[in-house]
Amino acid sequence: MVDSWLRNAVAEAVGTLSVVFVTVATLGIVAQATPTVLAYGFVTMGMVAALGHGSGGYFNPAITLAMLLAKKIDPIGATIYWVAQFAGGALGALLVLLVADTDVVAAGTPMLNDDLVNVGGAIALEAVATMFLVLVVFGTVVDERAPVSIYPFAIGGALVAGSAALLGLTGGALNPARGFGPAVVSGEWDAAASWLAGPLIGAVLAWALYTFVIAHDDSRGAGWRRRSRYPEPVPPPGNSLLP
Repeated sequence: MVDSWLRNAVAEAVGTLSVVFVTVATLGIVAQATPTVLAYGFVTMGMVAALGHGSGGYFNPAITLAMLLAKKIDPIGATIYWVAQFAGGALGALLVLLVADTDVVAAGTPMLNDDLVNVGGAIALEAVATMFLVLVVFGTVVDERAPVSIYPFAIGGALVAGSAALLGLTGGALNPARGFGPAVVSGEWDAAASWLAGPLIGAVLAWALYTFVIAHDDSRGAGWRRRSRYPEPVPPPGNSLLP
């Protein structure tokens, strides 16, 4: 069990590192919206496809929270994942610093457009976009009625859409680790409330909506079972997302 947790934690750290590195480098160096949102979605899609069969491919503390609420991961496993994800995000931003400079990392840190949105509005926008993302995770990964092969593409697509919608307003984080990593390295914490509170609130909303409204019928006995090749009752953390 300890070995499984360690392997899963390393996978989550590496996946989150790659997401933060690619997104921060693209935004900080290229400084264009389209390449940034595509990079965010494609790197997440690739890492979910590559590592999802091992750790579950969360790479996002908000998704980990939703899976904890849905009892797809236990509290110890969730805590291990949170540590791995935030550490991976910080390491990803540090790698950008090593190949560029602090200004590039700062430019890649999610920030508010004060002319268009205030802190409360930014939190709400991040919550809504993250809710959509986590709904995609529940509907394509957890619910076994969905085709197994689609979930990396669905998750990557939801990230592209959400990030594209919010990039010019809040930075389009949809992931606390996406904001935490570059903020630690650059010292840019001005938008911390939006990229931390917003995604976590959105994850809770998505869990409640899917659990008590969308999946609250006879399908919970058949389709709401998690996909797992591991025995009950306590699989290694993250295996709930295995096909």
